[in-house]
Amino acid sequence: MLRISERLQTIAAMVPLGGAVADIGTDHGYVPAYLVLTGQCRYVIASDIAEGPCRAAAETRKKYNLQDKMDIRTAPGLQGLQAGEAETVVIAGMGGVTIIDILEESPEVAASVKTFVLQPMNAANLLRRWLTQHGYRIAEEALCKENDHIYIIIKAIYTDEKQELSSLEEELGPCILNSKPALWWEYVRGKAEQYHRLVQQMEASSAAMNSDKYKNLKKLIGQVDGLTDKSL
Repeated sequence: MLRISERLQTIAAMVPLGGAVADIGTDHGYVPAYLVLTGQCRYVIASDIAEGPCRAAAETRKKYNLQDKMDIRTAPGLQGLQAGEAETVVIAGMGGVTIIDILEESPEVAASVKTFVLQPMNAANLLRRWLTQHGYRIAEEALCKENDHIYIIIKAIYTDEKQELSSLEEELGPCILNSKPALWWEYVRGKAEQYHRLVQQMEASSAAMNSDKYKNLKKLIGQVDGLTDKSL
């Protein structure tokens, strides 16, 4: 049986049962192969912009005899998919802005996808804002820790209804704020430290201190510090 990391397991656990799944930026094809081997999905597409990861995915497919259930495509973003071909799309290990670019570059394909499972390496706040302003509901979020780094996984479902998130929800995640999972306090404290560092950097410039960004950040720090105080 294929063994995958905790991060990839957390991603796979958010994929709905059945249906066709596409993994964009697939690397070694571990997530799509795992989904088929566990019986979670009937058919998967492993796609990557580079030939090297596609060759690695082909080796994974061959090793686990998945030739009839796992397709491999070399293409940027969603451009290797046809509209309606995949019910669920996984995009993991990329920056939040890069994920947004991928969704915007192929609007017809993106609009045909029912569920996105996304794992941004950064700018999760911008990704949440984009999703909720483009008709997606953040249905689930998870935290997992690997190699001393906390990763965020977001499950978004298209509803065609815009949603307004507060600045705190954008930053920390509406589902994470509500459920407070196991890594909650470590996650929030890390965010608080990050915001305090940013403020200190901005306070070296009077222009920066007079900006809306500085004022909004100070307000956010007060909210996040209030959350960390509750852990004492």
